[in-house]
Amino acid sequence: MERSSMSLYATVISVFTLGFVGRIVLHDYPNFETVMVASFLSAMVLPRNWTFIVTISMIVASDIYLGYFGGTKILLFTYSGFLFVSLLTSKFKNSIQGGIKPGTVYKFGASGIILTLMYDIWTNFGVFVLSYEHTLDNLILVYILGLPFMLYHLLSSLVTFTLIGFPFYVIYLFGMEDELVIDDETVSHEQN
Repeated sequence: MERSSMSLYATVISVFTLGFVGRIVLHDYPNFETVMVASFLSAMVLPRNWTFIVTISMIVASDIYLGYFGGTKILLFTYSGFLFVSLLTSKFKNSIQGGIKPGTVYKFGASGIILTLMYDIWTNFGVFVLSYEHTLDNLILVYILGLPFMLYHLLSSLVTFTLIGFPFYVIYLFGMEDELVIDDETVSHEQN
């Protein structure tokens, strides 16, 4: 699908803004963030080279704004975790994408759950590697201690992927026209 460079740049800016601003605005709510869904969306709607640029730039920019950049080695695990989200989504986006159908919403929700589990498993492993003596007991301890955060993160991802990610994706696919086709039915909306 050929797109103009104006459309590409508008999409890049939109995805970046979703991740950056969402992270700043939701900063007081740990593990409730939009960076994960923005990393996912970047892979769904942008060419692969732009996906990685947008993902890393929104994380670095928000970390600089929040004063986290360079403050700890765990950033290596969090940054690589978000890049892994983008990479994995790029690989499986043909299986995820679809039109305005319930199945597509379910795929977005399931993607949020799977990607969040993988991200949290990876970053908790980072906490173990960087902060604990390397024993099996400590590895198990880290994952047990991380369970409350993981559960909250899973819930937030389910919400953001379905209530933010899916509508963003639909707007990207179909634009904001006065007429929308849903499963061979035309829905018209006239503005006064």
